[in-house]
Amino acid sequence: MLTLTLTSDFGYQSHYSSSVKGKILSVFPEIQLVDISHSLKPFQLHQAAYLFRSAYIHLPKGSFHFLLNDLHSDAARHLLYVYENGQHIFCANNGFITLLFDDKPVQIFRLDETLPQYDYLHVCEAFLAHTALLIHGNREGLIPTGVDEIKVLHAAQPVMNGHIVEVQVLYIDPYGNVILNIRQKQFEEMAAGRKFKIRFMKHDEISQIHTSYQDVRDGGVLAFLIHQGIWK
Repeated sequence: MLTLTLTSDFGYQSHYSSSVKGKILSVFPEIQLVDISHSLKPFQLHQAAYLFRSAYIHLPKGSFHFLLNDLHSDAARHLLYVYENGQHIFCANNGFITLLFDDKPVQIFRLDETLPQYDYLHVCEAFLAHTALLIHGNREGLIPTGVDEIKVLHAAQPVMNGHIVEVQVLYIDPYGNVILNIRQKQFEEMAAGRKFKIRFMKHDEISQIHTSYQDVRDGGVLAFLIHQGIWK
């Protein structure tokens, strides 16, 4: 069964995501639809890239992914397609692709489309038209495009200033876990085996890495090292 995921900043209080699903089901009534998230903050593509990266790698190979975040940031209204890691990814030319793959070279295509009206439903229709072709191995209407021809956004990196490493918050999940923009390898290289303190909320701090929530008392704080970064 064909799998297609949706990611957007539409929220759950509007009809937008349901309208998109209606369009998709009208074309592929048997498709398996998976919501990655619709509660992302508008214009927060760093957050969108983190959440999408965390989820899409677990989807079956050959899945299709429609990213409907920040559709209007490109004045030329270009739409992009990437096939990477066995996954078909569609999004607007808004920098998302360069955030997703950390500026690493990927094969990028621009959709050769002139939409009758540029809005989220017509964008979805364009993605669906190319999905129907790609299912049969047809890349008609996909124009190879270089990174120098698309909008580029650079992921914020941790900055080391003397003995202090400054990081940024990527995302706070519903359980209060705070995802920072530093990965395990970066943390270990910067710490270099030395003692450390993670300072937050002005005066609170963590001075060790834990492996389980049960390592601290109820209401306590802790930090994990995971493949995406540090959780507090």
